[in-house]
Amino acid sequence: MIKKAVIYTRISTNKELQNISQQINYCKDWAAKNGYEIVKVFKDERTGKTNDRKGYRRMLKHLKENPMPLIVQDTDRISRNFYDSVAFEKFIITNKIKLISLSETVDLSTPNGLLMFRIKYALNSQYVENLLEKIKVGVERAKREGKYKGRKKGALGRKNKI
Repeated sequence: MIKKAVIYTRISTNKELQNISQQINYCKDWAAKNGYEIVKVFKDERTGKTNDRKGYRRMLKHLKENPMPLIVQDTDRISRNFYDSVAFEKFIITNKIKLISLSETVDLSTPNGLLMFRIKYALNSQYVENLLEKIKVGVERAKREGKYKGRKKGALGRKNKI
């Protein structure tokens, strides 16, 4: 019997070593080998620091209306923000969504599975916080050395925020 599922993928920047297509293909290959029919693929090319992502919001809406398994390459593709991850956990438990992460075993129906998921999203959040701190230190050093001229203007003519 073929089971239906959706895929969610995300990259932060186009400079990442891996691209969206690689994630999608990896998830599709796994799904085919494990008897899943992919109904929809949701994707974002935006940071995981926030859940303000179109693909993410569309995925949540789709899963709320059509509960089915969610396949991700890694749980850090979902979010790198602690509080957004807590909200996501509540969403998938409330809506009885099976989360399938291809890089780690995640079974949210067990206490140990929940614990491991929570540790992972705490580590994902810490990664972003440490990265932001390193960026801040680097900018301050560059300013002291007279090498920092401000950030480049974004596509809308405004300076990007750190």
